[in-house]
Amino acid sequence: MTRKTPLLFLSLLAIGFVSCKKSDNNPDKGKALELTAAEHLKVAADNAFTLKLVKQLNSGGTGNDNVFVSPLSVSFAMGMTSNGAKGETLQGINNAMEFSGFTQEAINTYYNKLIDQLPNLEPNTQVNIANSIWYKQGFDVLPSFITTNTNAYKAKVQALDFGSAAAKNQINEWVSDQTKGKIPSIIDNIPGDVRMYLINAIYFKSIWKNKFNPADTKKMPFKTSTGSTVQADFMTGQIEYGSYFDNYDGDKYTQIAELPYANGRYSMVVVLPDESSSVNELISNLDTVKWNKWMKPMGGGVKNHVYFPKLKFTYNTTLNGALIALGMGKAFSDDADLTGISAAGGINITEVKQKAFVEVNEQGTEAAAATSVAVGVTAAPATDLNLNRPFVFAIRENSSGLVLFAGVVNNPLLTGN
Repeated sequence: MTRKTPLLFLSLLAIGFVSCKKSDNNPDKGKALELTAAEHLKVAADNAFTLKLVKQLNSGGTGNDNVFVSPLSVSFAMGMTSNGAKGETLQGINNAMEFSGFTQEAINTYYNKLIDQLPNLEPNTQVNIANSIWYKQGFDVLPSFITTNTNAYKAKVQALDFGSAAAKNQINEWVSDQTKGKIPSIIDNIPGDVRMYLINAIYFKSIWKNKFNPADTKKMPFKTSTGSTVQADFMTGQIEYGSYFDNYDGDKYTQIAELPYANGRYSMVVVLPDESSSVNELISNLDTVKWNKWMKPMGGGVKNHVYFPKLKFTYNTTLNGALIALGMGKAFSDDADLTGISAAGGINITEVKQKAFVEVNEQGTEAAAATSVAVGVTAAPATDLNLNRPFVFAIRENSSGLVLFAGVVNNPLLTGN
């Protein structure tokens, strides 16, 4: 289990549980994500997974580091993998990933629709989603597994000589290309027992609907999660943001605000806990009911002074421990059933890893993530919004509430792990 996971909860927040909106397509301003009623339920399921994953990761971390992940990237990678799982192994994957209640065909169709639609919702926003499968030359992969994933996930599929350094380089070059160089590599080396990598890459870049003036950026104090204070570069200004909501709970209140990108098809939601509370406490008490309650007021508009620390950092984590804790242990065990990948069996998931990058500045936001699944042989108040203390943030598609990225900022000066 990775130490920084506490912040991961953030990704969770980004989950934006289902917010069903009527179609409001406009050729000049983009269009809303078009989903069926059943697919909106799948959005809610994806967001539920985000919340579970963030809580699981947060429970094992120090709470002092920044966190940034794409739970959606994990879902794409595990969606491909689930097409090769059977029996208790598939059941465990479905339970952990919140795939239960959906047929395999429905899951594949839903993710195929996201691949097609998410990049085309907003003319001033870049979204790239790509999938790939790399397997060791000579490894007997079922044609049906390849066909399903090339059709549903548009996966690039290629056999490589895993014993050659060129194989690792080729996989990493693909990841770097798909993330515009923000994730330069996902694989450090290829262990001798690995037979396949299933990889997803997501890239996001957009401009603020209401940009900050760089001339107004200034040094201001940020109180970190450890109680110390650092001087950070804060973007400042009278900014109109999509909505603002104070959630009162006893003598504490949580500030929730939504800052839209471009024409408002995507936005960043920020959640600032009460000064007497903490991000860790906020995350530990967060559930889907509370998140949905927070999201319901979204949609109005308010203009106030905003103080937002500039951010630029990377986050790397191995998800094995979290996914096993969520019920996917069978897939990692020696008796995993992945005979839908290779009829001979004798393989399991050996590692699920994600690397992510985010930069938030006066112009907008750039974010990227890559998730790899390694399969190997078994042998083994309406006031100023001042983000001057730890907070959570998430990037979501607004018509559905689907969260693409989520994170926690404990110290804006940290650049990565």
